[in-house]
Formats: sequence, C-alpha cells, structure tokens
Amino acid sequence: MSATVRLTDIVDALEMQFDESPNFLDLDTGEVVTISTDLLREAEESGDDDEPDLPDGEMDEWDTARRIVTTNRFRRLPSNYDVHEWGIMEDFSRSIESGRIREDLLDAIHGAGAFRNFKATLRRHRIESAWFTFRTEALRQIALDWCAEHHIVWE
Repeated sequence: MSATVRLTDIVDALEMQFDESPNFLDLDTGEVVTISTDLLREAEESGDDDEPDLPDGEMDEWDTARRIVTTNRFRRLPSNYDVHEWGIMEDFSRSIESGRIREDLLDAIHGAGAFRNFKATLRRHRIESAWFTFRTEALRQIALDWCAEHHIVWE
C-alpha cells in the first residue's frame, strides 16, 4: 500500500518547478523529491554496478535517481507543461469583475513578455495577493486531479 502524501507538498513542488529538475512522489514514503535531469539521464545510461564519480553530498541524490529509473516506486509529478501557467493567468484574468482590470490583464498576457507584463499589471492594479490565492487554488486542483488519476491517498 502506498504512503499517504501531504497535498501541500505536491502543491509546493508544482509552485517551484524547474525544467532541469523534475519532481517525483516516492510512493513508499509519501515524500516529494526533486532530481536533476542530468543525474536521471546518467542513472538511465549506467549499468547496474556503475557509480558516478560524485561528491559525497550528491550520492543520496544519485541513489534516489537510480531508484526512480529502476523501480516503480516513484511517480513523476505534473511538469511545467502539464500545469499550463499561461492558462491559469488567463482564467484569473477572466475571473476579475472589473471590466477595465480584466481587459488590462487579458491584453498583458498576449504577445512578447506576457509573463512579465502580467506581473506588472498585477502590481499596477495592486491585486497580486488575489493572483497568488487564485494560482495556489489552481495548483491545488491540479494536484487533486493528479492524485485521483494515480490513486494517491493524500491528507
């Protein structure tokens, strides 16, 4: 039986994603781990007895990378591409009651520099806290859907 995971751990991982370091859920412990794609690639390409020449501090990450590629103990969390940050920004923009602010936000997310323009528009209208609340709830829903899809028990 899989361990129970804290939903907040998954949401936190979704908030702090980097393309070069995907997040995984350890089904045995319920822990969310982040591993570099370079180390995962090296673990996939290495033989059973091969160990890389790594500093002692990175050997734990290497061991985890090996378990990720050689067992069914881990599930990859949704990536940046699965989260669709731009779509969340659009949904937030459309949720704003004020027509002027809503249009400013929708204009900001189109064209070059959409993310930067969106953040500047949030600051100009002083609605950053509403955005962060909306975004966190959207990520929470993504985490809930992912848990349901993978039959993950959460608390």
